Amino acid sequence: MNLKETLNATGETLIKTGSPDAKLEAEVLIRHVLGIDRATFFRDLDEPVTDSDRQHLDDLVVRRLRREPLNYITGFREFYGLSFEVSDSVLIPRQETELLVETVISLARSRPKHEIKICDVGTGSGAIAISLAVNLPFAEITAIDISQSALDIADANRRTHGVYNRVALRRGNLLEPVDFKPEIIVSNPPYIPMGDLSLLQPEIQYEPRVALDGGTDGLELIRGLLSQSLDKVSSTGAILFEIDSSQENSARILAREYFPNSHISVLDDLSGSSRAILIEEISQ
Repeated sequence: MNLKETLNATGETLIKTGSPDAKLEAEVLIRHVLGIDRATFFRDLDEPVTDSDRQHLDDLVVRRLRREPLNYITGFREFYGLSFEVSDSVLIPRQETELLVETVISLARSRPKHEIKICDVGTGSGAIAISLAVNLPFAEITAIDISQSALDIADANRRTHGVYNRVALRRGNLLEPVDFKPEIIVSNPPYIPMGDLSLLQPEIQYEPRVALDGGTDGLELIRGLLSQSLDKVSSTGAILFEIDSSQENSARILAREYFPNSHISVLDDLSGSSRAILIEEISQ
């Protein structure tokens, strides 16, 4: 069986997952097994696939049919133009979360070009922190997570992208490890209500519960983050955190409760959905 035939057969099999991108997923898995880029893949469509590679591919397809996320199978996810190592110890970075990176970059660049201290709370794979470090060479970033296995992944990623010296990793709950006042606090916290976790699609069930479970109303970790931020964030700083679109009003009200005299805005992602809350002109 050649590469093109293998692609078609694998795509047909992966349709059983219900994925609308079954053929693309087949291509990704095949390229992963063969260790080739996309240009090489399409150049070699008539080349034969060895029995050993076919067996390896079949094993990965079985995992995908069990609805294991594609990124856990390949071990990588692209985010903000960079490739990040991922495992089931960390949340898979989503495209909509790139809004947080873009916003922090804009905030940081609007300030005088001196060192700026940024905290990424609940860093997981380090995708936000490392993307910021790559794009903000004058920034010092502290990335925090309660999970040591997540921090191990973040450590590998900061080394891969050459920002080991500018992304400090700290283990702890929210801002507890921080002993300074950062100018910007950014977070993609767990915000799914506990009662909704069992309703999530099978792929998301593979992701770490600690990165998903936002408590009874989905705002428990956000509440804790804002509470700790009162004494942590710089008076000239900003706080930015991701939400689900359904939480826009409740999250905005919550932000107002903790920072009643600050400017609070809701940011939309590319699909037009409410995706983040930004607190500026901090005044406690």
